Amino acid sequence: MPKYSIKTVATLTGVNPTTIRAWERRYQFIVPSRTESGHRLYSDQDVEKIKWVVDKQKEGLSVSQAIQQLHQAPEIEPEPSSTKLYDEELKDGLLHALLSFDERSAHDLINRAFNTFSFEKVTKDIIGPLLMDIGSRWEEGSITIAHEHFATAFLRARLSTLSLQMPMNPFLPRITCVCAPGEMHEIGLLFVTLYLRQHGYDVVFLGAGFPKEDLSKALHDIDTTCLIFACTLTEHIPDLLDAIDYIQEEHSGLKIGAGGYAVSLERDRFNGAFLGDSPEEWTKWLSTI
Repeated sequence: MPKYSIKTVATLTGVNPTTIRAWERRYQFIVPSRTESGHRLYSDQDVEKIKWVVDKQKEGLSVSQAIQQLHQAPEIEPEPSSTKLYDEELKDGLLHALLSFDERSAHDLINRAFNTFSFEKVTKDIIGPLLMDIGSRWEEGSITIAHEHFATAFLRARLSTLSLQMPMNPFLPRITCVCAPGEMHEIGLLFVTLYLRQHGYDVVFLGAGFPKEDLSKALHDIDTTCLIFACTLTEHIPDLLDAIDYIQEEHSGLKIGAGGYAVSLERDRFNGAFLGDSPEEWTKWLSTI
């Protein structure tokens, strides 16, 4: 699947962008895809073809001779080590910046990611895993609540802007996402929200939890088909179950779901409201809306 910008290909292969474009025009051995804005996107296979030609040049062949041999050679398979080189570097750098409270570097890194990769790849392979990593570190106690809140605030702000670029499917139901009453940790909720928006859902993100009565009043003003709660701490489970019963009574036609670390631990108490532990399970649950 095409996912690399020409700048990234230049970094991975050592061939400058001007030369790459010249090779495309003259030899047509790689044909990149184009984004809606006209930017080139290259696949892993394209990267490996360019690297193959570079290696043949080092052996003394001309570019035309190398490409002639390339056409006669078996299909080149991409090397696994090259496919995750730069995106993992950006994700790790972004994680380090957030856990160091370095907002300027974090903005620079996420901007570089969007200038380098396609929108889909950044959200799927950088931001998604980053959210999961931060959530896991907080749950295991290796980072403090200050780290989690700083990272959450930064990613919430950037995701709010990103959501405007995500295509929305008008035929899918609107979903409202909120943390369990008393729950202040939004990382898990952000991850679910990102997943939903990637799949075309119109999402209303309410963030940290608040009293069930206020939530019920807000739902009267939100034209929504589904309400999803997120809960990380088991101490909030009783209030969450109480809120689900209360909201269901006040809004009988509303589909309610719940997920998160604490909900997963006590899934038997949620019956059909439990979303599941993976995006695949979320998809299955969403199909019931």
